Amino acid sequence: MSVQDLKEDLTGNLVKALNSRRRNQDEISFVLEAFDFAFKNHIQQKRKSGEPYIVHPVAVALSLIELNCDKESVCAALLHDVVEDTGASHEDLRDIFGETVADIVDGVTKLSKLNFKSSEEEQASNFRKMLLAIAKDVRVVLVKLADRLHNMQTLNYLKKEKQQRISRETLDVFAPLANRFGLRNIQIELEDLCLKYLHSDEYSAIKDLVKSKRHEREAQIQKLKIVIKQVLDDSSIKAEIQGRAKHFFSIFAKLKQKEIQIIEDKLDEELPIYDLLGIRVLVDSVKDCYAALGVIHETFRPMPGRFKDYIALPKSNMYQSLHTTVIIPWDKRPLEVQIRTYEMHEVAEHGIAAHWHYKESHVPSSAKLGDAEELKWLKQLVSWHTDVSEAKEYYSGVKNDVLAQEVYILSPKGDVIALPQGSTPVDFAYKIHTRIGDTCTGAKVNEKMVSINYKLQNGDMVEIITNKNNHPNLSWLNFVKTHQAKYRIKSWYKKQNKERHIVLGEQMFADHFGKAKADEILKSEELLKISQKLNHKSLQDLLAAVGSGDQSLAQIEHKLNAVKAPTKEDNIEQLQKFKTRKAPAKGDMADIPELDGLLYSIAKCCMPIPGEAVIGVISKGKGITIHRADCYNVKQVEPERLMNINWKNKERKTYPAKINIEVVDRIGMVKDILTLIADGGFNIRDFKVTERPTKTTALLKVTIDIGSVEELKFLTNKMLNLSDVLQVERL
Repeated sequence: MSVQDLKEDLTGNLVKALNSRRRNQDEISFVLEAFDFAFKNHIQQKRKSGEPYIVHPVAVALSLIELNCDKESVCAALLHDVVEDTGASHEDLRDIFGETVADIVDGVTKLSKLNFKSSEEEQASNFRKMLLAIAKDVRVVLVKLADRLHNMQTLNYLKKEKQQRISRETLDVFAPLANRFGLRNIQIELEDLCLKYLHSDEYSAIKDLVKSKRHEREAQIQKLKIVIKQVLDDSSIKAEIQGRAKHFFSIFAKLKQKEIQIIEDKLDEELPIYDLLGIRVLVDSVKDCYAALGVIHETFRPMPGRFKDYIALPKSNMYQSLHTTVIIPWDKRPLEVQIRTYEMHEVAEHGIAAHWHYKESHVPSSAKLGDAEELKWLKQLVSWHTDVSEAKEYYSGVKNDVLAQEVYILSPKGDVIALPQGSTPVDFAYKIHTRIGDTCTGAKVNEKMVSINYKLQNGDMVEIITNKNNHPNLSWLNFVKTHQAKYRIKSWYKKQNKERHIVLGEQMFADHFGKAKADEILKSEELLKISQKLNHKSLQDLLAAVGSGDQSLAQIEHKLNAVKAPTKEDNIEQLQKFKTRKAPAKGDMADIPELDGLLYSIAKCCMPIPGEAVIGVISKGKGITIHRADCYNVKQVEPERLMNINWKNKERKTYPAKINIEVVDRIGMVKDILTLIADGGFNIRDFKVTERPTKTTALLKVTIDIGSVEELKFLTNKMLNLSDVLQVERL
């Protein structure tokens, strides 16, 4: 196909889709202008499949047209990759298509031009940027989800490893995100595609079973539709009855829950036809929903404990419906039934795209998005952004709290609070207010006293009992579910120990730099500026962060040295003098390129590892000793004995690293730490439990073989993800 034929073909598809939604000529012209811009910028690019790249943004735009999104969303879909993948800029989009379109594209664009220490950090930072953009304009999520959907639909052209990595990310983040915004059709297709690439054998077995039972399923649906339609007509309830086939992933999850082995030749006998279908009843009003429920329960025996009222207690994604499971009289099989109004059905199918309408001025019609009652959880994203500095911690918190499956809890005032499954009264208390959580002493659930680690259930009414003299207990970290609760408990603990941490921070400065030098640094303007750049409001906060282990002295030292670091030329004369005294080499010559052919060794006092800033200390007759740049002993050395050196990237070699780990003192804690280290493939040289800082905490000292500073950071982050680990510090 020629370039011109391709352009005409894609233009025709867009116009046809827009006309089917009765878009006016001004809107069509605006969209086609965006298409022309995207076509011009992408025309030389190809996808992994070999097809022209422009096919992808057009597919994303067509998905948004199908969702009946506004023209700005459709244009942003067409342009969503031009800033990231072509020479176009944000300013170009703003000047041609307006601020709104440019901002939506910016919200979708990855942070790929920045330098990240790891792929995990890059993923977390991109996720954080996207979510904050969504909080500003919900249309960002529509473009992003349509983009991910088309990428998943064409995933077969990538290598298996990449297919699985993208599918895992999609299942962890983007499918739950689609659910959060009520985009059920997108959620279903994403989940089924993820199942195809993550569990291909199970996917094939379920697909074949569903296909083989198609005629039987359709016959059962038709029979049930006739019976239900008749009993509703007899009660003068106008209703439309639909069959509802379950998607592959929901069948997979149900089989896993029942611990049924998914083997093709056994599925047929294990999975009844009624596990493959459901019935949906659509009526005109809420009153008819409850009337229809009564009629269906009179006709079919309801199963106890299988009724959910999402009309009175809507889900946080605006979903409303009545759910019930009944027994079919003629063969005693269970059948799932959903009852909702047509308006509820539209929201259930298209979520925020159906619910949210824009004026001609392109501003949300009822209120600013951040003030929308149905999407108030988005405010939590902004709140966490200001509270949590680490992108990966933010990413983890949103995944575990916002995107997890939920239970819906009632406050004594009748407010509905959504919490992740497995949450406790303490999680509920912190969700209401930090002060309520900090002073929680007990809880009543449905007017009965329960323990504070009780697992809350859908529809529970919770009343928190407080005492102004109470404070959080570190043992709560063993059972709270939400990131918010864990963060607030740890924050209270750190705040109460701030004075002790300040004193400890001052001592660490003195030990690190020497008393006189530390006093000089603490009074300097440079340290104050560095403190502010590191997001500490004052020097006291900086000292407390150092004392608590949240702030590395090495990072502070590095920034101080950056102000007055010696140049390579400053050291050249020193290096030339030393090169005349070559001796047999110690260690691996490839580790430090500058020391090739020279006698050197690794300092035992600070034990540097590849990736850390290092410096060489020249010793008479002993060659060069490699220290960490922030090593206390280096501060005592005359400047003329120092030389700048760097590690060389090479094949993996390990070096010992000492780590202090402060933990909640409980049975099994040591085992959890040792298992985590061993599972990561790290060798433990030494391990011991030393003094206990408080009655409830313990201090573990570990020496581990580490290959690089990136490995050390990876291991440190894994440890900090354990709820009972309070802080980890490199010695």
